[in-house]
Amino acid sequence: MRQFYLGRNSSGYYRVYFVDPVTGNRDSGKSTHTKDKVEATMIATSWLQNGQPDGRSNSRAFSNPKSLIPVNYKHLVENLSREDAHMIFSLLSDKFGFSTAPSQPSSSSQTTPTIQNTQSNNPSKPKSKNEEGIKLADYLLNFWDFEKSEFIKRYLAKNYWLPYFGEDKLIQDLDEEELEDFFFYLFSERKLKGATVNKAINCGSRAIRYLFDKHKISVNPMAGIERYGTDELKRGIPTESEVKALLNLEWGNAVGKLAFELAAYCGMRAGEISGLRVCDIDLKAEILHIRHSWSEMDGLKSTKNTEERHVPIDRSIALRLMNHARRNPNYSDLSYVFFSNVKPEQPYWPSYYQYSFYEAMAEIGISEEQRRERNIVFHSLRHFCATILAQRADIKTVQAILGHKTEKMSMHYSDHDTIEKLNNMKIIMQDAWKNYISA
Repeated sequence: MRQFYLGRNSSGYYRVYFVDPVTGNRDSGKSTHTKDKVEATMIATSWLQNGQPDGRSNSRAFSNPKSLIPVNYKHLVENLSREDAHMIFSLLSDKFGFSTAPSQPSSSSQTTPTIQNTQSNNPSKPKSKNEEGIKLADYLLNFWDFEKSEFIKRYLAKNYWLPYFGEDKLIQDLDEEELEDFFFYLFSERKLKGATVNKAINCGSRAIRYLFDKHKISVNPMAGIERYGTDELKRGIPTESEVKALLNLEWGNAVGKLAFELAAYCGMRAGEISGLRVCDIDLKAEILHIRHSWSEMDGLKSTKNTEERHVPIDRSIALRLMNHARRNPNYSDLSYVFFSNVKPEQPYWPSYYQYSFYEAMAEIGISEEQRRERNIVFHSLRHFCATILAQRADIKTVQAILGHKTEKMSMHYSDHDTIEKLNNMKIIMQDAWKNYISA
């Protein structure tokens, strides 16, 4: 008998249902707050071993790790450096409103330092997200400091956000599709330049991200919004002959070349390459499951548009990925394919592939000056991939391969439809790349 089952709710989040070993009945279930099946399985296994959290799935007790694994605070403090202590105190101050650092105890005082907590008499403390909805226009107009950001406060929020959404729109009611429509309206109907639209995006992104980080809202609708192109230097791409030369080149860095091939062949972003794990490679189906991205600041996170995509890949590249992944001393289903030699539990930083790419470009005769003049960076390979595929497929297929959507799909596909679409994508990609793979 299985000990638990996983199911997805209407929003795509996995819910775990535990089975009573005596009666065989399933319980009412509890949300894992993740859309990643692997992570949901790990969470469910942890609950099975350590017990479920006491609170509801949307309560503080539910997300409190203390309910699962006790923390040895004394041991933690003994291993802190002075810088770590200051950083932790700064975080505690932000969360709990501590006004002064712990005082150094004297010989006659208690050994436990006291901390003044001003949270109870702080009249400006934000209200809980459950107390009332947050009006979008009011929040944007009052978020920025008037003395330092008058343009952002009075111009962008008042002239663009307020007329479109009105005074009563709630941030909690926003979704990515509605925001994309808004920014496209600014670009197409209001005829604003890309740089100006990006300022409107920055206006909302910074403010709403602050609410999300402070747990005032549960979802950040701005997370997947991509910025518009500007009138600045257009992104350049390498030519087909240059890509062939790079494929024929004996790279000094084999990992860099493998990342280059994923970017050029599959259109993967550098962060998505870093976030690739062993469980994301399906050798039997010859498919890459692009589920995550990785950055120096956030570690493993969702993809840029928060959605998974599944991309056919040539078997020879899939085998090379697996062979490289197996060299990781911490090899497992969840280990990183592009693991760091210094810290195998982490992947290479995304910037690592860019430096390797620049070195290879120099090897085939593209100087640093030429590369800068043409504005070619590692991300240019994603543009190159889109250009090659767009010559051979409709835009919907290209968007499915790259995960670069400007609108929501109008219909959901059944499993059979999805398999047919993947097979069609595979044929298109094999035809587009047969000359390059043979190189």
